[in-house]
This record gives sequence, structure tokens and C-alpha cells, in this order.
Amino acid sequence: MDADCERVDEYGLGPRESLAEAVNAVINLLGMQPCEGTEVVPNNSRSHTCLLSGVYIGNVKVLVRLQFGLDGPKDVAMKLAVRSEDEAVSDAMHEIVASG
Repeated sequence: MDADCERVDEYGLGPRESLAEAVNAVINLLGMQPCEGTEVVPNNSRSHTCLLSGVYIGNVKVLVRLQFGLDGPKDVAMKLAVRSEDEAVSDAMHEIVASG
């Protein structure tokens, strides 16, 4: 997959009970599969990276890197990087999160 089809942006997810809750919410929103057990957030973590993979409509392969961090006591911030075979798909994944 070409780096030209990668889109990166940051989002505030608001207050959450834990990073694990935020990770699971985004995984469920995107409907993608976690890679190599990265969906598991260690206890008391203040940051976490989760890798996802999937296939979008039209058989377009998609890879996602989610980087979470606590911003204050409960607010969660997330950096979303999406790389796919089609830049429109990368943009669509960001639109899903932005409207989610």
C-alpha cells in the first residue's frame, strides 16, 4: 500500500471510563479486526497503540493505527492513521470516526 493513500488526523474522544473502553468503542465503530493482540490495554496505561486490518467495500484492503492517550484525568485523545489501496477509502474511514 502506497503512503500517498495514508491519512492521519487527531480526535478528542471525550471522557471515558478507561483507555480500554475507548479502544473497544473505536474498534466496534470501524468494524475491523485487531492485529496481534493490540486490542488489549494493560492496566493503568496512560497511552496505547492498537493496529487494525480489514477489507472495505469493493475489496479494498485497509490498515489502521490507533494511538490513544489520556488527556487529563478521563479525557481520551486519539491519533488515527489509515492506509489503504484507495485514498477515498482512507478519507471515508476518517469521516466515520469524525461523525461517530
